[in-house]
Amino acid sequence: MIRGKSGFTIVEIAVVIVVIGVLSTMTVVSFGRVQASARDTQRASRTTMIANALEKYYDKNGEYPSCTAMTQAGTVINTTVLQGIDPAVLLTPKSSPTDTNSITCADLTAPSTSPDVFAYVGDGSSNCTSGAACLEWTLKYTDEASGTIKSIKSLRSLNTVVATAGAPTLTVSTVGFTQINVSWTSINGAVSYQLQQATNAGFTTNNTSTTLAGLSSSITGLTPGTTYYFKVTANFASSQGPWSNTEVAATWGLTVPVVTATANSPTTFTSSWAAIPHATSYNVQCSMDNSTWASGCTGSGSTAATSYGWGPTGQGTLMYFRTQAVNGAYTSAWSSSVAATSPIDAPAPYSMDYGNTSATWNWLNATSNAVCPAGTTPSYDWYANSNFWLSGSQYKSVGWQYSNWNQTVTLSVASRCTTSATSSGFVWANNSGTGSLTWPTVWVGGIANRTMGWGGTCPTYTTSSGYDWRVMANRGGWSASGNYVQYTSYANLGVAWGDGDIRVTLHCNGPWGDAAVGGWYTYGYGCVPTITTSWCTY
Repeated sequence: MIRGKSGFTIVEIAVVIVVIGVLSTMTVVSFGRVQASARDTQRASRTTMIANALEKYYDKNGEYPSCTAMTQAGTVINTTVLQGIDPAVLLTPKSSPTDTNSITCADLTAPSTSPDVFAYVGDGSSNCTSGAACLEWTLKYTDEASGTIKSIKSLRSLNTVVATAGAPTLTVSTVGFTQINVSWTSINGAVSYQLQQATNAGFTTNNTSTTLAGLSSSITGLTPGTTYYFKVTANFASSQGPWSNTEVAATWGLTVPVVTATANSPTTFTSSWAAIPHATSYNVQCSMDNSTWASGCTGSGSTAATSYGWGPTGQGTLMYFRTQAVNGAYTSAWSSSVAATSPIDAPAPYSMDYGNTSATWNWLNATSNAVCPAGTTPSYDWYANSNFWLSGSQYKSVGWQYSNWNQTVTLSVASRCTTSATSSGFVWANNSGTGSLTWPTVWVGGIANRTMGWGGTCPTYTTSSGYDWRVMANRGGWSASGNYVQYTSYANLGVAWGDGDIRVTLHCNGPWGDAAVGGWYTYGYGCVPTITTSWCTY
């Protein structure tokens, strides 16, 4: 029997195919793992080279580059940051052909979804993220073979830097009535800054504390004319640095002006003051009584100058002035008031009218014709023979008495113009007159038995008159006296019979003093009067 040709059965072929597939799969998987492992080796190697370059950068600069610096183009990093590093080291194995740098600042947290990058994770401060430098870093990449995130940390850590970090240097400047600007120097590794302000050096009064991300702040809403104290410190991730210097600044305030006032003329004034810092204008007011302001005078006003003119006013006017500094809505307190009085023009030179009546009346009549400015009142000081006599009105009728007949009398008057506040200077007028004097007369004698009397006459200008009398009994000395009694009884004199005398003096008082004339009467036995003599006193 003849046998046919033999071949592979379907089962055999299927088995072969499965075996080949398994072997192929094993080969592919094994090859993929080999490739992944090779890429992981590249990542680890390049990460190490980047780390070494970063440490060299620190050795040279005392800090690490910032994230902003590390994410630039590879050719820039090669020349300005990690100088001399091969730009290919900055690329991951699976980077895009168009990439020049695979470094990113985004952290790697989920290996299964993370891109193939080198994560440059800084110290967390804004200075590191977008500023100039970092104080520590961690380089991360995804290990492709194991599916985990690998990392390398910097040799220098933030804690080391914080321990040696200095304090910020603080500066302040006043901007206006309610604002002060503050700024300070940067501290490496600071995540924020703590600013304190108060109204006393111990930071216990009106203390406020503010956390700030930047390096400056404008403090607004402050009280005008107030002194403030400031200090700042750096906040790190888990600690705080030393406090800065304490700086002092005061908001603007308008001090109270010190005012002076001057009368420029009989009708005008000027009030003046020194310039007040930050004032843009000044309010001014006047008063006639130092109580009611801007009433009864030229009112109030505003000026950008440091003086203000007032007037016209009447001569001899007393006025009060005050000033207030202004800048927009801000004003100082009103100044203390000051006063000034405008001068008065003296009367023009004038003559004095003079008249004399008959000598019997002993009058000298004079009139001053001084003319004063409107609103002022004339005042007159009268003199006789250069001696002050009295102050009075414009018209004077004056009597006089002297020891000599036909005595010449010179009348002078000094006139000035006055108000309740001030007076002008004096202007003089002189004149003279002559008059004859009528002398007083007196008589003394016996009127009846044991009764004596006396009498007399005084000139017309006499303002008062009276008698003084004294009795001397038996020539034994004056033993009795009286006054202003015209008659008395001899018996009432208290003297014995016998020789005696009585002396009587008549006093005539007038504008020019006391004129006196006396009489002397002698009595004896039987009281027969005998006039022996008369006498006069002046």
